[in-house]
Amino acid sequence: MSKNQNKQAIFGGFRNQVGLQFFAGKNRMTEIEERLAAIRTEMDAEGADLDALSTETDSLLEERKTLLGQAEQRRNLLNKIANGAGGEVRTFLPQPTPPEQREYDRSSEEYRSAWLKTLANNELTETEQRAWSTATASAGPLVPTQTANTIIEKVHQYAPLLDKVTLLRVPGNVTFAVESEQADAEHHTENAAITATDTGLTKINLSAYEITKLVQISKSVQQMALDVFENWLTDMLAKKIAKLISDTIIKGTGTDQGTGIEKANTWGATNSVTVGKTAALTNKDVLDLIALLPGGYDAGAQFLMSKKTLFTDFMPLQDKSKNDLVRIEGGSYYIYGYPVLIDERIGDHEAYLADLSTVIGNMPEDVTITSTFDVKTNAFLFLGCAMFDCKPSQADAVRKLVKASA
Repeated sequence: MSKNQNKQAIFGGFRNQVGLQFFAGKNRMTEIEERLAAIRTEMDAEGADLDALSTETDSLLEERKTLLGQAEQRRNLLNKIANGAGGEVRTFLPQPTPPEQREYDRSSEEYRSAWLKTLANNELTETEQRAWSTATASAGPLVPTQTANTIIEKVHQYAPLLDKVTLLRVPGNVTFAVESEQADAEHHTENAAITATDTGLTKINLSAYEITKLVQISKSVQQMALDVFENWLTDMLAKKIAKLISDTIIKGTGTDQGTGIEKANTWGATNSVTVGKTAALTNKDVLDLIALLPGGYDAGAQFLMSKKTLFTDFMPLQDKSKNDLVRIEGGSYYIYGYPVLIDERIGDHEAYLADLSTVIGNMPEDVTITSTFDVKTNAFLFLGCAMFDCKPSQADAVRKLVKASA
């Protein structure tokens, strides 16, 4: 063995030994850092011995300082030996962590901005392109979670009747069982057989009918800030969709659309009060209408009428010396204690007294939005689509005030 080869062998053995010491010091350094992190938590615990923790912290910090100094000395020594032996020093530095592989879905902010920019036909950033391609790969371009929640929130805001009915969010067709009038209990003769009675359940079958609204805006949409564009789009679509949902809950025919409370009964003397064509509403008419509603629905019952009907028919009946027919509290109206809901879709001089929780509604999916550019009008078209169905489950929970037409 040559003199130079012998020198390399000696250096190699020494370097291996120093490397082992380096890793041992590195492992101890990890333990020190973990213990210091644990002390930060322990010092806030009830009954913690702060003096002991302070002493331990000082000791750990001193040990960490010593280890860092030793590591520096080892590196300097290796460099010195390498320069003298003509060898190569391999450092044991931690390898850089590869960049995190983000998983994007419709709830991510990157997907939301990509979706809005795509609707407005704007260019996407590299990050937005990744989010768009990742999140739309399996299910298509779904409305972002935040935007979908905003639309539903605004639909409820513009259609307060949705908060009064029993609303389901069940995909597809649904059958909902509600309790109907059951047979009364019976006296029992000892040892005699007991015959079961009907369970008293009524099945309500709900489908899913489309409610759509098409809105148009010029190419100026491309210049809007994302938040402004989102607010404009969600507000415009929510208002129109909410209007038709409210109309369905009240007047839905049940043919290719939901069934409204107007179709809960065939109106007659047993479920409605009729005011003559040329007659004015009287206090007795109001009391007769209330008397028609079974007492079991009182807790959830409300009057529904237009603002005009409230102020031209009901308010004039208020006479503090004789009755307290209409009461106003904080901007809300009450007729003989029943809350009043204002809705302009109800005809003039007509009103309902109903427990709206007995109306079963279903919105099986979130509102969807699609867009296209129309070259004929040089404008963007946005189509919002909701699925909705509803049906009154108990006819005796709805009573009506009718104005005679003849």
